[in-house]
Amino acid sequence: MRQQDLARIGMIKEAKYEEQGGVCAGCKKDMDKDEFLHLAHILPQRKWLINKYGEEIIHHPMNMKLTHANDLCNQRVQMSPNKTGIVEKHVKEIASTFIFSH
Repeated sequence: MRQQDLARIGMIKEAKYEEQGGVCAGCKKDMDKDEFLHLAHILPQRKWLINKYGEEIIHHPMNMKLTHANDLCNQRVQMSPNKTGIVEKHVKEIASTFIFSH
C-alpha cells in the first residue's frame, strides 16, 4: 500500500473516531484510540459492487464506520446489498457530495 493511501486511511480513522465519539459502530462499546481499529464498509467492498458503483463510492468515508478489528463488529456495520432501495439511497447520498465539472 502506498504511503499516501496509509495517510488517508489514518486521517479517516481519526475523523471517524471523533465523529463516533470513540464508540464502536458495531458493538457500541468504547474503543481505545491506541488499539488497532478497523474501517468497516457499510456497503461491502465486493468486486461486483465496486464494478457497479465504482471505487469512489465504495471507498468513500461516508461508506465507512470505525469498529473494533474483529469480524463480528465489522459484519454488524455492513448493509445487505440485497436491500436495493436502501442501497440506492445510500449511494445517492454519497454521490451528492461529488463535485462534477463539465
